[in-house]
Amino acid sequence: MRRTFQLTVFDKAGTLNRLTSTFVRRQFNIVNLTASPTLESGVTEITFVAEVPDDQVLRTIIQQLKKQVNTLTVKDITDTNTFNRELLLIKLRKPMNDTSFTEVMTRYDTHVIRLKEDNDTLYLQAVGSQETLDCLLKDLSVYDIQQVSRTGPAAIV
Repeated sequence: MRRTFQLTVFDKAGTLNRLTSTFVRRQFNIVNLTASPTLESGVTEITFVAEVPDDQVLRTIIQQLKKQVNTLTVKDITDTNTFNRELLLIKLRKPMNDTSFTEVMTRYDTHVIRLKEDNDTLYLQAVGSQETLDCLLKDLSVYDIQQVSRTGPAAIV
């Protein structure tokens, strides 16, 4: 099952390596990872999304993360009322059938911005939940997508 962990840590060399090793040693896949500075100087917030097989393993991982040097807090925020958003940048060949493309874009009107458009290339920016961005990519897969760049989730509780 996918679980989302939110950690606050001191911004020190090697901290991220020790945290990711907690998952790697147990051979659990980290699906997404985001790190960003907080309002407090020298403190970073890290959000992990990882595949965790069961509740027993979940408890073990949380305990191991808490024991790591430079870790201040660890929370499993999977079932918490949070706002999770990702950023998605898309470069695609300008669609020939503008009507069907416009229909797709209308469904994601509040999530997608056209960044730039030139003769044959269109650049889009989308912001939303993982599920929304997955659906957008699926709907756009019928067009000639040339490049995609996607962040991990940023979350607030």
